Amino acid sequence: MSPFKVVITDFGDPDHSLEAGVLDTSGLDIDLVRLQTRDPEELIPHVTDADALIVQWATINRKVVETMPRCKVISRYGIGVDMVDLQAAGEHGIPVANVPDFCMEEVSDSTIGFVFDLSRRTFILDRYVRSGGWGSTQALPYWPPPRLRGQILGIVGLGNIGRAVAHKASCLGLKLLGHDPYVKSEHLSELDVELVTLDDLLLRSDYVSLHCPLNDETLGLIGASQLALMKPSACLINMARGPVVVQSALYDALVNHTITAAALDVLEQEPPKPDEPLLHLDNVIITPHSSSGSTEAVVQLRRDTAQNVVDALSGKKPRSIVNCKALGWT
Repeated sequence: MSPFKVVITDFGDPDHSLEAGVLDTSGLDIDLVRLQTRDPEELIPHVTDADALIVQWATINRKVVETMPRCKVISRYGIGVDMVDLQAAGEHGIPVANVPDFCMEEVSDSTIGFVFDLSRRTFILDRYVRSGGWGSTQALPYWPPPRLRGQILGIVGLGNIGRAVAHKASCLGLKLLGHDPYVKSEHLSELDVELVTLDDLLLRSDYVSLHCPLNDETLGLIGASQLALMKPSACLINMARGPVVVQSALYDALVNHTITAAALDVLEQEPPKPDEPLLHLDNVIITPHSSSGSTEAVVQLRRDTAQNVVDALSGKKPRSIVNCKALGWT
C-alpha cells in the first residue's frame, strides 16, 4: 500500500519538526509534502492525490475540493475556517477540523490589554511623550478618561475566547453584556454576562469586543448603522476577522468622532496597503494579527493540527469537526 500523502499548503514557521513528530509516531506510513502557497490554482496540481491537507491561510475553495477524491480531512492551523469552503468539503465527504481551544489565553489577554490601553489612553500618551510633551495632559484629545471600574464591556461572540474575556474582565469591575445567537443564558451560569440583542449591546457598551467567526451571518456585521448606535465615548475592539467590520465605515466613525477609538488585531486586507486610511489616524491601535502568539500556543497548535490528520487517517473522528451539518453528521 502506498503511503498517505499529507500536504501542508502554507505556514508561518518553516520548521515542521513538531508536525513531523506527530505524524512519524502515529504508526502510519505518511509522506509529508510542504508547499508555501495560498493560491488555489497553484495548489491544485499538488493536492489532487492528497489524503489530507494542513492549511493556514490558503484558499480551499470548491474547485480545490473537487480535485481531491482521496482527501480524508482538511485540518486548519487555528480556530477560524473561513478560508475553506465548508459546504463543498462536506458534500465531498471531507471533514474540516480545527483547534478550538487554541490561543484562548493569548487572545483574551490581548483583548484585556486593549481595554486597558483604550481606557487609559496609552496610545495617545505615548505619542505625546515621543513628540516632546510631558507633564500637563489636559489639552490632549480624549483626556481625561473615565474610570474603568463600573463601565460596560460588550462581547460579541461567546465561544471559548469570548468567555475567557468575560472571566478576566469581571475581575476588573466591568459590567458585562454578551451577544451570541447560538448561546443560551444557562450556558453562561458561571459568568455574570447579560445576554442582549446586538443593538442593545452597541447602545449600552463603553467597549465592544468582537470574537465571532467570519461567515455569511457576520460578514459586515458592524457597519455604519451599527457604529452610529454606539456612544460617542465608546471604543471598538476587533479580535475576530477584518471583514466582520466594514472598514470604511469604521474610518468615518473614527474621523467624525461617532466613537472615540478602536483597537484592531485584524483588517479587511492583510497586510494593509501603505495608504490604508486607518494607519494614519491617531485614535486607532493596529497590531499585525498577532494576538494569538505565544511559545506555548504555537506548540499546541502545530501538534493538535497534525493530530487531527492522524486521527482521520486512522479512521477516527478528529476531536473538532466544524462542517458536520454539510457532512450530514449529527
